[in-house]
Amino acid sequence: MELFAKQEIYDSIIGKVSLFLGGPPCAPVFMAVMGYFIASSEKPFIYFFKRGIILFTGGIILNIARSANLLHYIYIGQSPADPFFYIFGVDILSLAGLSIFIIGLLQLIFKRNYIFYFILAIFIVAITPFLPVFGNSERLFDFANAFLWGNFGWSYFPVFPWLAYVLIGFAFRFAAEQYKILEKFGTNNSLVFSIPLLIAAGITILYAAEIAHNLKGEGGYYHHGILYFGWVMLFMAGYIMFANLIEEYSGKSPLVRFVKWVGKNVTIFYIFQWLIIGNIATEIFKTQKKYNLIFWFLGITAVVSILTYIWGKIKIYLSK
Repeated sequence: MELFAKQEIYDSIIGKVSLFLGGPPCAPVFMAVMGYFIASSEKPFIYFFKRGIILFTGGIILNIARSANLLHYIYIGQSPADPFFYIFGVDILSLAGLSIFIIGLLQLIFKRNYIFYFILAIFIVAITPFLPVFGNSERLFDFANAFLWGNFGWSYFPVFPWLAYVLIGFAFRFAAEQYKILEKFGTNNSLVFSIPLLIAAGITILYAAEIAHNLKGEGGYYHHGILYFGWVMLFMAGYIMFANLIEEYSGKSPLVRFVKWVGKNVTIFYIFQWLIIGNIATEIFKTQKKYNLIFWFLGITAVVSILTYIWGKIKIYLSK
């Protein structure tokens, strides 16, 4: 929707629904789940350090690979775009790498004190709108600022505010273990609590949809503040409970099994998806009509699923 659709479709109700579905249910959930599983790793700091470097470097390599077509046009002089904006775009893998490194440092100091991580998450989001931009005079500072919090056009998932979601998942794991939350919280509880949460989210969904549609603007999805963060927390609580109910009653259906398989392989699925979308977008940027988008969505999902399946088989073969 963001890269293929004509502008009038992007700005329509279809575009807003699409951007919403690619907003609160995606990156916040992904980062919170990552934080949850990091908390269960019990690894030393050196693990977090190495893992952080690998993911951060992988994010830069993915930026280059998914923009290879555009970078080619820039190189031969057919595009005036700045290549560094695409090479050093602050996307989800670089955020994951920086987050893991920061979590590793914090864990050295605060151990399993989940209250601290909850407080820090709220603090990070609260101060995000007030953090200074380093300025436009020095390119090095621009890019460093973009990875941390700067509201630049190529800064999609900076540490502020997005580290907060990792901290929430990280803290929740420790709190859940201490108070045995998951053991006490069954299907009936999910049904009772998810309904009012989702109703509350539904009443305020127009607000959330506008933020999700306003990707790069001041106070938009990529650089949101405390109010939207609170809304996402409300939504995510209901969303997770609702997902638990789906697993309970339809967990073995083909569609749900496919979604779970994608979730299990989400990183490589994400990489293949962006390699295809990013390079095709150079040729058809914001030119596609509504029905063409359906074709592209189904086609790319099918191709990426096949590539992910093949990749999994190759990994199994190489591990033998």
